Amino acid sequence: MYKKWVTIFFLSVFSVCSTFAVSAQNHSIEAAAVEMSFSYKFENPRFVHLPLIEIDLASSGKGTIRFKRNESDEIIDLEFSLTPATVSRIHQLYSQTAFLTSTEDYQSKKDFSHLGWITLTAHQGERSREARFNYTTNLLIDELAAIFRAIATQQIQMFDIDTVQQYQPLDLARQLDALENELRLEHIAEPESLLAALRELAANDTVLLIARNKASRIIADITKKKYKSPVKNK
Repeated sequence: MYKKWVTIFFLSVFSVCSTFAVSAQNHSIEAAAVEMSFSYKFENPRFVHLPLIEIDLASSGKGTIRFKRNESDEIIDLEFSLTPATVSRIHQLYSQTAFLTSTEDYQSKKDFSHLGWITLTAHQGERSREARFNYTTNLLIDELAAIFRAIATQQIQMFDIDTVQQYQPLDLARQLDALENELRLEHIAEPESLLAALRELAANDTVLLIARNKASRIIADITKKKYKSPVKNK
């Protein structure tokens, strides 16, 4: 009888412990399932050409960019999708800086507000934090801001190329020169993501030969991995 009760006791303890373990595991899984989302904002009323840029990005890599041009009140709204490598690096940077839980002030003592203000935001479940600065010495935060700006530059450049092709085809070669310059300056987040659109352009017989040749040259340079990106996957 004694052995029977001992056996029952240990089985009960094991059952309770298992229940707590499963509960803790489920809680952990639920917490991990709450995906992060990110936002970026650049604002500078002095920059007539691009006084406002806003990006919203989901963990899936799906995003939206909004920006204003010149003195117009019109907001241009575009959807985009990032490669897994870029999304992974953004996640990594937010994680390495412990952005959501950190209280660090990223603004340097140096004031470069004449160059505009940057706001980085992260959301996860009920937690949310934003940080605003115009210059930072935190290298990881600086890289994060550079990646978002490069995402914006890439989307805006391709939008401009598409717009010029439709309405000002004679200016297409000049617009491709502008894209090539941004690539040289490492201001494009995902150079290889441009290939499909550029190949379509290079193969379009209705496009001026000079523009098609420029597109072909950019394609060759991207394929050779001539251009670097601010996305430093590690």
